[in-house]
Amino acid sequence: MKVVINALQYKPNSSGIGVMIRELFGPLTYISERPCQVILSKDAPAFPAKEGTELVRSPWDNGQGLRRMFFQSFQLGRKYCHDAVLLTTDSKTPFILPKSCVLAPLVTDLAVYRLPEAYQRSRVLWWRLQYRYICRRADFYLAISEFTKREMTDILGIPAERIYVIPCACSEDMRRVEDPAALAAVREKYALPERYVLFVGSNNPRKNLARMIRAFDRMKERTGFDHQIIIAGEQGWRFDRDKALEGVKHREDIRFIGFVPDGDMAALYSAAELFVFTTLYEGFGVPVLEAQRCGVPVVTSNVSALPEVAGDGAVYAEPYDVESIAGAMRSVLEDKALAAELVRKGYANAKRFSWRASAEKLNEVIERRIT
Repeated sequence: MKVVINALQYKPNSSGIGVMIRELFGPLTYISERPCQVILSKDAPAFPAKEGTELVRSPWDNGQGLRRMFFQSFQLGRKYCHDAVLLTTDSKTPFILPKSCVLAPLVTDLAVYRLPEAYQRSRVLWWRLQYRYICRRADFYLAISEFTKREMTDILGIPAERIYVIPCACSEDMRRVEDPAALAAVREKYALPERYVLFVGSNNPRKNLARMIRAFDRMKERTGFDHQIIIAGEQGWRFDRDKALEGVKHREDIRFIGFVPDGDMAALYSAAELFVFTTLYEGFGVPVLEAQRCGVPVVTSNVSALPEVAGDGAVYAEPYDVESIAGAMRSVLEDKALAAELVRKGYANAKRFSWRASAEKLNEVIERRIT
């Protein structure tokens, strides 16, 4: 029986799920003794698979959404999934699968149920329909955190014993940059100030940017700190930047720098004085680990998977409370001893997670379930 990986969400400038597909399923092809087949979009970048892995390009680019969706839903399963274990993410599951296919969806989060207002209504309806199908068809389930496992049990009614937790991690290349030339180059490239607070993530309602911006503004007003806040990530659906900046007194210190390529990320983290990730809902929260590995103190939310991931290497805030976020930022920026302690604990915490270890665990689960 072969392993088929649905990697259609792996795209140029991947973040989030695309990175997870590359970093988890790529190593799996090296670990598994079974033949592996990776299904990619026509325009997907090179996939890091073991020599001999069959890389299949679909007829459609990532941007050809409806055609790609049709291929995924009605053609992928019939053509590639006979006598196979199909690994796919979230609700991205073919509706037509042969009986010989063992379906193992990897669920990152269930925000489509908890925060439906963050998505287009048509997508909410479509994804929920797919989840109903998955609950009837899947042979076993994978979750990226204990939090997501609980969500799958609470919302979808899936028995806990059928769900296996395969944690995310961050790249081994993500480490603190000390080289002054490398730090200066990134500062110049993105016009970074000497002192800044950093956020990394797509700009969408789940990321809670409007409250984070107001909290930063209040903190500056009360302390007189000269920091800017640097917001790195692609523009997401339904985020209104102008509305988020309404009434903000220090608008000139709120900087959106857009997508940052992987090669610049470690230096971007390393030059920051504080990383803030006070999002509303996360199935995991990889940017928290990235910041910790780069030696940056972290402020994050006390909800969803974030306490599970950040451990004792963060100060926690209530994400719906602007005062709580502002106070958490201020406490770290004012207290150098606290910041140093967070850095030390963050380094130790990040060592708990490894893509290689997660890929090995995934392979063990597959072998246990099909042999």
